[in-house]
Amino acid sequence: MRTTPEALDESQPHTSEDEQLALAFDGYLTNWEELRATLLDRGVALRNRSDAELVLRSYQEWGGGCARHLDGEFAFVIVDVRRGEVFAARDHQGLRPLFYHFDSGRLTVASDMAAIVEQLDPKPKPDLDYLAGVMADKWFNPEATPWQDIKRLLPAHSMLFSGDTLSFNEHWSLSTEVNIRYTRDDDYFEHYRELLTDCVRRTSRSHMPLAVSVSGGLDSSALYCLAHELARDGRLPAPSIRGYTLAGEEGTPAYELPYARAAADHVGASLAEVPLTKPALDWYTEQARKTRDIPVPTNGAMSIDLERQAATDGCRALMGGDGGDEWLQGSIHYYREFVIDRDVGGFSNALRQDAAGDGWPSINRIAARQAMGALLPENVRIPLRDFRRRRLRASPDHLYWLNDRFKQRLAELEDTYIASLPSEPIAWSKRNLARSPGADMANTMMQAQYARQGLEPRSPMLTKTFIEFSAATPEHIRSRAGESKFVHRRAMRGTVPDVILERETKADFPSEEMDLHFAKFISEAGAPLLEEICDPDGLVRLIRPDASAQIDDDRSWEVWGVYACAAFLRHHKQ
Repeated sequence: MRTTPEALDESQPHTSEDEQLALAFDGYLTNWEELRATLLDRGVALRNRSDAELVLRSYQEWGGGCARHLDGEFAFVIVDVRRGEVFAARDHQGLRPLFYHFDSGRLTVASDMAAIVEQLDPKPKPDLDYLAGVMADKWFNPEATPWQDIKRLLPAHSMLFSGDTLSFNEHWSLSTEVNIRYTRDDDYFEHYRELLTDCVRRTSRSHMPLAVSVSGGLDSSALYCLAHELARDGRLPAPSIRGYTLAGEEGTPAYELPYARAAADHVGASLAEVPLTKPALDWYTEQARKTRDIPVPTNGAMSIDLERQAATDGCRALMGGDGGDEWLQGSIHYYREFVIDRDVGGFSNALRQDAAGDGWPSINRIAARQAMGALLPENVRIPLRDFRRRRLRASPDHLYWLNDRFKQRLAELEDTYIASLPSEPIAWSKRNLARSPGADMANTMMQAQYARQGLEPRSPMLTKTFIEFSAATPEHIRSRAGESKFVHRRAMRGTVPDVILERETKADFPSEEMDLHFAKFISEAGAPLLEEICDPDGLVRLIRPDASAQIDDDRSWEVWGVYACAAFLRHHKQ
């Protein structure tokens, strides 16, 4: 992609002097400054300033442990001719995809699903377990793809192929311990502001104008304003900034232009206002054929024209606020945390603040439930949790559009996934966010979409340092007295307009029109393709089999999932 000035010095495959090592690298590093200094201190001779050179030299220095020294958004493969090995790795969040197929001593690796499928003879068969998870919006199989025997290398993992066997290693795992504690809120705000500013700086490196997607929400607006502050101070490692926003229709829940314009006015800049992309049904179906994958959902496709405009304007990197909702939202679990920490003062203060807004009866019930949960021993809490899960699965409304075989299969996958996470609820939530298979799928889809436009995504709020800060700080700095993203709102005062910081709403992008098209496709062509996975009566209940089908508003995502799997199977079922 060559999105940084340093990347202009490289050509790939990037090889060692004796051509016994060859690297294919996708992405960029956020710790390029520190890594360069470390390698130079160790006496390493660097031939150019590219990130590819840093990665190759890191492998020479630390072998399979090199991924522990790399921060950023990346996936790479190194062929080591001397050792007869292939080494591959992905970043901490899987922000760049990497897939592989291994059979009879032959390894095929690619960052694109279609590339692997085209190499295989015979062609692989669809993975129905994975497709059932898509239809149910249940993502419990982290390695799976829509194809049997094509796997995704897990985020924060490396893979070593020694000629006949594969081995895997986790090079990063999120600590869930809260170890950043201040006595004053202002200290959290100052720490957060410095950290977020640095994350924006590290993810904005480009030799072309930096594009920023500005929705008018709390997260993207802050990134946009901080980038302008860095530019004014001469600290932005990009020549300029260009802002882009989706122009929803006035009067609809997608209309956010007043907020986005407020951010642009605040920094004295202009925004390119790009209408939402609304592809026709055939576009989605064609994507399933071309990519050999399930098609992107409507809320991903709506930004295609924005991305295309940014690329046309000469941008190579597009920064967005992904990760803010996940890592800043917070939860009512702060009562549980106060009990675990035996912080009576914090518990009492939270009660008073929350009761002022929601009333004592409601808050007392919530606080009591959280306190009891914290005090219950694990041998009581876990059986209760498992009982609730079994009761949910026994409901006649549970995944009614799937047949019993795949309901059972998803239950087994869920139990296995849950067992891999900590049992304590707060730690469970953090670790689940860090390794969510659904997030990996979404990152893969969007990265591929950006790449087709000639862009590279940049995500300050998904950097390792940002995530680690969030996990290491108490719950009450993210959510307080019914106010979400508390630390973010306070830390950004003066940088982001008050009208945005005080915003309580979020845009909604209704998809009723496309849902009807998806329903029509299912009723006319999709049902026979889904007969192995779906219950016929349940499918009719989810979506009536006629052109004027009425969608259950609470099942819009599942309707897309059923359509997406039907579109995939239409082209690839054997």
